[in-house]
Amino acid sequence: MTDSRRCTVCGRTLRDPASRARGTGPVCERKTRARLPRHLRPVDDVPTGPYL
Repeated sequence: MTDSRRCTVCGRTLRDPASRARGTGPVCERKTRARLPRHLRPVDDVPTGPYL
């Protein structure tokens, strides 16, 4: 992703470096994830390693 200064969903100014890297603010990120079907949502609690 690009380092954008504005949210790609609502256009607000992004101040957090992680939000800038992602391109969306935390509120818009939650809203867009909630619209995805459960099987397409990112999984954050699955460990990754050399065996996966």
